[in-house]
Amino acid sequence: MNRGYTTPVTTITEKDFEILVQLALDEDLPAGDITTDTLFSQKETCTAILLAKEEGILCGLAVIPCLIQKTKASITWTKALDDGAFLSKGTIIGELKGSLVDLLKMERILLNFIQYLSGIATNANRVAKEFPNLLILDTRKTLPGYRKLAKYAVYTGGGANHRLNLSEMAMLKDNHIAKAGSIQSAVQMVREKNPGKKIELEIDEIAQLNDAIASKPDIILLDNFSDVDTEKAIQILKETAPGIQIECSGGITPDKLRFLSKFDGIGVSMGYLTHTVKFLDISLDIK
Repeated sequence: MNRGYTTPVTTITEKDFEILVQLALDEDLPAGDITTDTLFSQKETCTAILLAKEEGILCGLAVIPCLIQKTKASITWTKALDDGAFLSKGTIIGELKGSLVDLLKMERILLNFIQYLSGIATNANRVAKEFPNLLILDTRKTLPGYRKLAKYAVYTGGGANHRLNLSEMAMLKDNHIAKAGSIQSAVQMVREKNPGKKIELEIDEIAQLNDAIASKPDIILLDNFSDVDTEKAIQILKETAPGIQIECSGGITPDKLRFLSKFDGIGVSMGYLTHTVKFLDISLDIK
């Protein structure tokens, strides 16, 4: 099962987050750390262990070298694991050694990135693991600036990526269809002007299904369909248009996922993966 409608975010580089790291530093250290700078000397050194305090999926380690470089910190980082590793309580993720002052100044920023991205990866992993025959998709409901990182975390956890941005693929909704005059006109207009780009068509009632199939989009999204209409629509699509990817969305609950899991290979998009995230409990224990 391909885990992405377009090219999935399987890796991240410093270019994807260095602006966020700099913003975090500017936000947290506009004029230094008055507590640390008062009480500690730059000559003091320490060893710190990055430690998991609960089960989850690790994500975001690439941020640490960038943070060290941006702060010109006298710190060395040695990782024990890679992104995607399963963490149990007490798992050692890596070790930082060097200036105590530098480490105290970056501690919260480092943890914010790692805890947040690991929380998303853990969220995605729980759902994808429970429903392995569904394509568990993210959405564009992400914090501004964090889109690529969030989608990387979803992929790292075992989920799948929907479009990364509005430029990657077209998604036709009711207002677009109203402007074009009909479903088939909307799909045709987008296809003619954007050859080679995938087209997703969202419908919100089963009465639109025949027109939707006739327009031949790459993906048909069944939005907020009842269980009865969902089953009926999926049966029709699988029988008459097997080449069209099926996606379901709108108020997806665990009960709805259990119901949808009887239909192999369909996509389920869930804003929950990224907009309802609990930081994974990870600590930086300074010795």
